[in-house]
Amino acid sequence: MQLFSLPDSVQPDALADLLSRLGGPETIDALARRHGAFHRARHIKSPADLLRLMLAYAPGGRSLRMLAAEAAACGFLDVSDVALLDRFRRCGDWVIALCESPLPGRDAPALGTARQNRVRLVDGSRIEGPGDTCFRLHLCYDVQGQRIADFAITPLDKGETLDRVRVQPGDIVLADRGYPQPKALRAMRDSGADLLVRLTWNSLNLRDGAGKPVDWLSIFDKADAAGRLDMPVAVHKARGRFKPLPLRLVVTPKPLDIAERARDVARHNSRKDQHNVDPRTLKAAGYLILITSLDAGEFPPATLVALYRVRWQIELAFKRLKSILRLDRLPAKDPALARAWIAAHLLLALLIDDVAAETADFSPCES
Repeated sequence: MQLFSLPDSVQPDALADLLSRLGGPETIDALARRHGAFHRARHIKSPADLLRLMLAYAPGGRSLRMLAAEAAACGFLDVSDVALLDRFRRCGDWVIALCESPLPGRDAPALGTARQNRVRLVDGSRIEGPGDTCFRLHLCYDVQGQRIADFAITPLDKGETLDRVRVQPGDIVLADRGYPQPKALRAMRDSGADLLVRLTWNSLNLRDGAGKPVDWLSIFDKADAAGRLDMPVAVHKARGRFKPLPLRLVVTPKPLDIAERARDVARHNSRKDQHNVDPRTLKAAGYLILITSLDAGEFPPATLVALYRVRWQIELAFKRLKSILRLDRLPAKDPALARAWIAAHLLLALLIDDVAAETADFSPCES
């Protein structure tokens, strides 16, 4: 992030391009004032200058003291690190609002759009800082566009649920086994999105077509006999008012060597926790268990298994954020400053996605 050491002939063009991608100076100024990040031009003359400083501090990897010294040395502004801290603490909501511009459009897809072009992956990751500072970053990842489609930054006590991020009617939402909560599944279905979520045998209260709790050991035996199992089920809640949610349960045996390794892990965990392993846990370790709202004719079990495998793309997205953009090196103890620091990294990631999308659309045949 050479925001201060670029030659004068290059820096204004680079900054102008960044501002245009975020809606232009007027939009940036209006959002800064609306979210309380900028009130008056004192030392820092404009929201554009404040954004430049914020990006130099967070993804640029500078400390507040280093940033203040470098800005003063090049004649950009003369302000203390304490003053920068005070200004940056108010930037979180503003930078998150700026992230709206590089995000791909959230309008419902046009009629006739291919369904596989709307696969969305949902996952979360901890962002830890010094002391007890810790946030959770929730991502929604667009498989077709290979880019972040939505995100949320929450305190750690806000758990991982599908409804932390926004999806559109017709989307296919993929998530791992930390996400099968009845209310969130219902919210996704009510929004018009389809689901493909991995389970453990005890993730949900499932009933079969006769209204009886599913017999997991019997289900695993049937999956072994037929090579896979595909059956209608309904999601219930043990307490509270909840309209049963009809879905499909799909159980596929894992290869023998992978299944045995998974059972070894289950046995090891039971010994570590000093309790007897449940026979259903030991048996379930040998199966991929999925629950979905997708149509059985259009999405048979083999297709669902293949579709679920693309979920690893969001794991790679988190790895890129942490290893390349250094999102795992949160230096701030102050919660407001830490939130702004994370948001600035996401803004840079979204701008990179924006440029990458334009590059992907480039054709060598066009003049």
